[in-house]
Amino acid sequence: MTMRNPIRSETDAFYILFGGALLIGVSFALATLVTAIAGIVVFAAGVAAALAWEFKTKDPERRRPLREAALAGNHASAHDRPVVLVVANRTLAEAGLRAELRERAAAGAELRILAPILVSRVRYVASDVDRELEQARARLAAALAWASAEGIPATGAVGDPLAALSAIEDELRLHTPTEVIVSSLPSGRSNWLETGILERLRDELEIPVTHVVGADAEARVAARA
Repeated sequence: MTMRNPIRSETDAFYILFGGALLIGVSFALATLVTAIAGIVVFAAGVAAALAWEFKTKDPERRRPLREAALAGNHASAHDRPVVLVVANRTLAEAGLRAELRERAAAGAELRILAPILVSRVRYVASDVDRELEQARARLAAALAWASAEGIPATGAVGDPLAALSAIEDELRLHTPTEVIVSSLPSGRSNWLETGILERLRDELEIPVTHVVGADAEARVAARA
């Protein structure tokens, strides 16, 4: 994680210098008048608070590729109805996800399904992704067949392994979705959750991002933004 530069102006520099001097002064006074430990504790707490603020403060100059892709798509879209981008692979057949998709279709939306390939880094480096590619294609084909049987307009694609965010960027540019649904296994069993995909989507996009958590037998909606 890259820390942003906290000094953007002379005003920022003044506040940092003033705050630092104040913290040192208070810490020194406590160490002199009370105990050395009190001064150290206050100083450490002040530094920790400053670091926490720095890490939580968003950098306005940081690139937001997902947002940029969505904005580019807004100008290029040729769709005449809402599009829901569905990011899923192993949970494509989950009952809970399909219930969500039926609901969106009933509201007039069409589906665009992205099935990123699920593969370990070792197998990816070794270019051994044939099995995962075949599985992803089979799951996508089954999902599209289900949508067709339900009368739901849907298209789909298989995403590149270890590049789910890049694949999502491409979909945002091409299809301009009005909502993104991410379907995953529960936390601890999902590589996508560990990579922070949900946080990135919710941070950068101005459309609803729905997370559907799938278990072996059923899925449930975990959160919406």
